[in-house]
Amino acid sequence: MFFKFLNTNQSMMKKFFLLLQLSIINYQLLIAQQPSSQPTNLVFNSVKPYNFILSFTPSTADGFLILKSTHPITDIPVDGTTYQKGQGLTTCKVMNSNAGTSFQVREVVERTKYYFKIFAYNGSGGSINYLLSNPLTDSVITPAADAGNYFQGIDSTSASFIADLHYLINNHTMQTYTPGYANLLMPSIYVRDTIGGQEVINCEYSGETTVYTPPFGFVATDYNREHVLCKSWMQTAAIFVANNLINYAEGADYYNLLLSRSVPNVKRSNNPLGIVVNQSWTYGSCKYGTDNTGNNVFEPRADRKGDAARAMMYEMVCYDGLSGGWGLNELLSQAYQQDQNILKLWNQQDPPDKFERTKNACINSVQHNRNPFIDHPGWATCINFDSLIKTNLCGAASGVEQIFAEASVRIFPNPASQIFNLEIETLEFSDVEISVFDMYGRRILQSKITEPKTTFDLSKAEAGNYLLHISLNGQSAVRKLLVIR
Repeated sequence: MFFKFLNTNQSMMKKFFLLLQLSIINYQLLIAQQPSSQPTNLVFNSVKPYNFILSFTPSTADGFLILKSTHPITDIPVDGTTYQKGQGLTTCKVMNSNAGTSFQVREVVERTKYYFKIFAYNGSGGSINYLLSNPLTDSVITPAADAGNYFQGIDSTSASFIADLHYLINNHTMQTYTPGYANLLMPSIYVRDTIGGQEVINCEYSGETTVYTPPFGFVATDYNREHVLCKSWMQTAAIFVANNLINYAEGADYYNLLLSRSVPNVKRSNNPLGIVVNQSWTYGSCKYGTDNTGNNVFEPRADRKGDAARAMMYEMVCYDGLSGGWGLNELLSQAYQQDQNILKLWNQQDPPDKFERTKNACINSVQHNRNPFIDHPGWATCINFDSLIKTNLCGAASGVEQIFAEASVRIFPNPASQIFNLEIETLEFSDVEISVFDMYGRRILQSKITEPKTTFDLSKAEAGNYLLHISLNGQSAVRKLLVIR
């Protein structure tokens, strides 16, 4: 009996190993042959803050898996696994997986390093076989979305500062509201890839995420191009009824348009932007209600408040004089209820980030102008937006010597690290008051002085640009002061 049992087990083991060998042979027959080499010569062309071209020389293979990340990529593909465009892995995202060798790379922002890793493969589906050794790798850094010399000649201390800014930014190439916005701006700025051949966008007011099957359509996705400075506020609002304002420059200007779901867009209506104290409605991260004065206001999500403020500031300066003044107290509808101090506060609390700066560069590429308050957020303090007149916080309209007819002023050292000295020479020294403002208009120092030469301590001030306001005998002037560390 023992030998019979042993012989039976040996027979079963032989059958098991035979089946195992047959399975391995069948798997080897099913899976594609591994490529013999990886692609070469990865090149980046037309590198802009918002997109660039990636291309490479192919090897002999059925296709290439392209991985992209803002960090070094450690993921390795698994044979028999098909990866989809837009699929997120542990350390990267799948940018593409097909036989193509040249692509426009989107989902990028300025001043960011992007890593790429490319694997050749043969086969498809369960038979796909990746060459894992020595994948093609490289990286590229997107450039800064800087203004270059665009604002050359603009002097914030000049009496003509607002007019100079107006003529500079108003001289631009108008683009269409439809279909230009969807074709020129959205693919580079808003649209992201996800699995299943679908794409993703986000509402700028609420932060809501929307997945859709391309091509994108505003009606199909229930999205709008929201006019931050409302159409009904504009001096040309009457034209909208007869001639469709969206096809006029002031209605189609991309700097004044945010991508928004129709629900928060409709709720915002013609109401001003503000801080909601008594909330009556909410949608995602935005809300609606009354502010501390009892006015109905709409409050966007926190990381778009500064964006909205700078959009509104741009629109006012750009189109001032078109059928009338474009200050908040000069515009139509409920514009007079818009508190400019809220806009300036949000401009300070939510300064331009990489996304907004990248968007500025992208719009510049098609409109050929820039939003000055994105490039120079401190300029918001130079303007009284109720009437679009210049304030004293950005500098006097002319030099100190001309304003102080009988006095001269010296500030040294400038730049200053810890202290600076103020020296005033005048025939009559009295009623001298000194104030120092940061770039957002916040007063950080105020003092009355009684001596012609005074030393001020700036050891607690952060590094940056400041404005020194000097009042003397009923006259005033402003000088710039740079603090370094």
